[in-house]
This record gives sequence, C-alpha cells and structure tokens, in this order.
Amino acid sequence: MNICGIVAEYNPFHRGHRYHLMRTREKLGEDTLLVVCLSSYFVQRGEPALLSPHARAEMALSQGADLVLSLPAPYALSSAEGFARGAVGILAALGCVTHLSFGTEGAGEEKIMELSRLLLDHETAANTLLHLKSGISYAAARERALYEKIKEEAALLRLPNVILAAEYGKALLQLSSPIQPVAIPRKGAGHDAMQPEDGFPSASFLRQKIAAGETQEALSYLPPECQEIFRREQKAGRLALPALGEKAILGRLWSLSLPEFSALSGAAEGLEHRFARALQKNQDLTGALEETKTRRYPLSRLRRMALCGFLGLTKQECQSSPSYIKVLAVGEKGRQALALSRKQAALPVITKPAQGKSIPAFQKEGDCARLWSLFLKDPAAFSPGEYYEKGPVTEKERKMS
Repeated sequence: MNICGIVAEYNPFHRGHRYHLMRTREKLGEDTLLVVCLSSYFVQRGEPALLSPHARAEMALSQGADLVLSLPAPYALSSAEGFARGAVGILAALGCVTHLSFGTEGAGEEKIMELSRLLLDHETAANTLLHLKSGISYAAARERALYEKIKEEAALLRLPNVILAAEYGKALLQLSSPIQPVAIPRKGAGHDAMQPEDGFPSASFLRQKIAAGETQEALSYLPPECQEIFRREQKAGRLALPALGEKAILGRLWSLSLPEFSALSGAAEGLEHRFARALQKNQDLTGALEETKTRRYPLSRLRRMALCGFLGLTKQECQSSPSYIKVLAVGEKGRQALALSRKQAALPVITKPAQGKSIPAFQKEGDCARLWSLFLKDPAAFSPGEYYEKGPVTEKERKMS
C-alpha cells in the first residue's frame, strides 16, 4: 500500500491544493493514503495562519486527505531548509510513509534529487560562502555556486516550489530515508501571483482579497466544503489577520535584550543589531522591517525573525529535531496509517492532547496557540485551552459540523 506524505499550509485550501491531491492519487493509485503535514498556527512567510490548524485540517479531510499531522511553529517559521527538515522529519518518523509528493515548476523527480545532491555537496557550500562575501542574498549566492556545475539549469532555484522541493530532497538524503519523491507539475497562478490563472489562484491572492474585505470573491476559488468551513470560522470570529497583532509583536520585540535578539532564529552577521536599532526608531513594525531589509536579508526572513521573538522561539528550538507527532485530523482510511504508526513510529504519536503534557516542545506549541488568538478581532473567540482539549477532527465530526 502506498502512503504518500504532503507538506502544506493550506492558507486557505483552494482549487490548486485539491488538484495536487487528485493528481497525486492518479499517479500513485486511487488506493493511496494521503498524509498531510500541515503548518500549525503560523506559516513560513512569517504570519499567523488565517484559520486554526484544526479548521484547515478539516478542509484537507473534506477534499481527500486521509491523515493530517501538525508542523509545529519552530519549523513552520524556519527558512525553506528548516521548514523541509522539520516536515520531512515528522513524515519519516511516522514510520509508514512510502512517498513524498510536492508541486514543482519545470522539474521532475530526477532533476529535483540531482539539485538536492548538488546542494549537499561540500564544494557547492564552499563556493556559496565565497559568493556571499559580495553582499548578495544567500539564494543568489547558491545559484551562482550551482551555475559553475550545471550552468543555466541553476536558474531553477529561482522558482519557489523548486526551492522547497530541493529542500525536501535534501532532507530525505540527510535522513537516508527510503521515501520516494513524487513531483506534480504546478497548475495555475504562480507563487505570490496577484491574479488567478486558468481558474487557479495563489494563496497570496486569496489572503489579499480577504484582508481587503473581498471575502466573497476569494471564497469562489475554494471547494464548496471549504467555503462552508471558512464561513463558519469567520462567523465565530476565528479569522486571524497579521495587522491585528502588529502592536502585540512590536511590544514584545521592544522588550527583548540584545542577547535575546541574538538567540533568535535568523540572527546572524550582526543582523540582530540592525533590527534592534530599527525597532527602537520606529513606532510600527512595518517601518522597522522596511528599514532593516537589504538584498541579503529579505522581508520574509525578518518577518519570521520577528514572530520568533514574539513567540519566544530560539534558534536552538528551530534547529532541533521534532520530538512528537500530533494528529490534527483522521479519516476512515487514515486509521490504517495510524495503526501502522503504533508499531513503527520513531516518535510519540499524539491523538489525545493529554499524551503530550510531558513533552516540553508540545507545551511550547500550546503557548503559540494562545498568542495566535491575539491576531483575532476578539481574542476571546478562540479558547487557548482548545489546544489541550481538542482531539483530531474525524470524518464523522466533519459531516456533523
């Protein structure tokens, strides 16, 4: 039996995500079990997720996912490398995943794994460091290092989905995992594109519409079941928007000492000094971020760094290996994967929140859940205790809601 892992944010779940699930099953067989590792309360671009992890896991379950696992904040708020390392680590630790499916632009499995091997090569790493001395970004330096080996094909690493896919491949190689990569050609609008293409939008386009109050247009690109879940959560006041928590982030960052800044994920080469100075000079977070960014340090890295400071996540925590597997949702077929994991998992599999109370990283994620509520119009709309009380969403519960 094929059990295929997928790493996702579903922020929110749209037609393109459904297309990926369907194409994965077509490629591997209709009886394939799909296991999603889903960013929890915060996402890799350095923002709160629009909806709670359980709500987005419910969306995934409604569209064909069989089992949804949580990707904790330390990995969800890491660079592409840390994000991939955490997610692939969780899927591999489940002990029963046979494949890993991801979307790409213009590169199949063999090319992705070739890129992954080259990125792990010591010569590539050394040449990347040499190019960094010119003041360019890490991504540009790495591309120049690869150009020396594969010429124009190095430009593939300008494509967001190829970047992530190559990092997934690196993680598989570093773990010596038998999990097989599966590349699905991306369809529709590109990453961060502000216009849909062939009826497929980017999640960035949808979030922009929702933030602007044009929710109805945004929802038209979601599958009907996902529209219902979104409306239910919005009506209950459980819709998180980055702007609503900016003052809370700023207040926390103002209180950090320089040693605390230095301990944050992303702090390096004096960036913490530059960011701390900008924060003291600005009364708004956006201004501080704009003043700090450079070609070398893009906004996405700074946003992640700011959120890590707000959440109290250190560099050490973000670089650590996963210590548990939390189940967010499980369908009828997903129970087969859970049954296998009980015999084969390399980490504790948490289906009841009480099972995680003795795990420090699980407790830290509970703190992140509480702080996520500060991005709601009314923080009281989300009970922080839900993290410690709510078990996985099931197919039966989904149909009753």
